[in-house]
Amino acid sequence: MTTLENARKAAEAAAAKLAALESAEAEKAAQRAAERDARQREKDTEFLTQWESLDAELLAVGSKSAADAVYEGTDPVSAVAVFWVNRAKRNAIRAYARGAYFRLHGQHPADNFARELTERDMMIAGQLENAIAGAASRHAADLTDALEAKWLAPDGT
Repeated sequence: MTTLENARKAAEAAAAKLAALESAEAEKAAQRAAERDARQREKDTEFLTQWESLDAELLAVGSKSAADAVYEGTDPVSAVAVFWVNRAKRNAIRAYARGAYFRLHGQHPADNFARELTERDMMIAGQLENAIAGAASRHAADLTDALEAKWLAPDGT
């Protein structure tokens, strides 16, 4: 056998060994991917059972109005900020829920599923003005109730 033939034979053996190693590596990678996909399906399934309660929690935290804050003597700007922060978080949860649905079902969910909350202008100055006016009305109503309770003669019935 010549040196060239020996080199060809060695190259063929090395190529066969390389192909076997690459095949084994591809098989391991496919197995890891399948395991990762299975874990992701489990996580997506679990998330889809919880997203609505997560959304409701953020709604509850962000639902305190600026008028309530002014009425209670707390910072209305903070209430407005908390509202917008939690609204953005709710949209993130809703987007993730739509993505989880797509990963599980291979198709987009119905349009009303985890729908994104609509874009709104912040108009903080207008919101604060409305909050102060609302709180002022509530304070006036509270005072009216107190005045009537103290100074209005009962009708005797």
